[in-house]
Amino acid sequence: MALPRYRAEQFQTSGWDSGTPERKARFVNSLLRLIADDFPRERFTRALYLGLSTHGYFGFIAHYNIHGFYEEQMSTPARRAQFLHDLALDCEKDAHLDRPDLWSDVKAVLVHHLPSDREQPSSRRLPPVTAFGTRPAAARDDAPTLF
Repeated sequence: MALPRYRAEQFQTSGWDSGTPERKARFVNSLLRLIADDFPRERFTRALYLGLSTHGYFGFIAHYNIHGFYEEQMSTPARRAQFLHDLALDCEKDAHLDRPDLWSDVKAVLVHHLPSDREQPSSRRLPPVTAFGTRPAAARDDAPTLF
């Protein structure tokens, strides 16, 4: 799959060392390549990890190191799908803003390459556990049917 190459001139400085146009371009190009290649572990670099987690621009907060982040977010097809869904939602939320300090310019680029919320396969979501530690009967698989 041929991916476009983004250049530093396509981004604005964020005002922080972590958000130079050059770093933003490298981040976008590396992330798009990682996604296109189906998340190979060896391509998940420290720069990607820091861009996705530590700086907080994308809503992923690192409570673990680079290896734990990869394991939690990208290690299985289901986790990768959820990661892409969450990333797309965050990008869609901020892409229209004129806030290079929040990486809205990066998000505007990424939103064109990520699946939209409409493309996310629906998954069966269970209601939360009640205060008594059980799910309401209608949500349990072993609940008797009335029909």
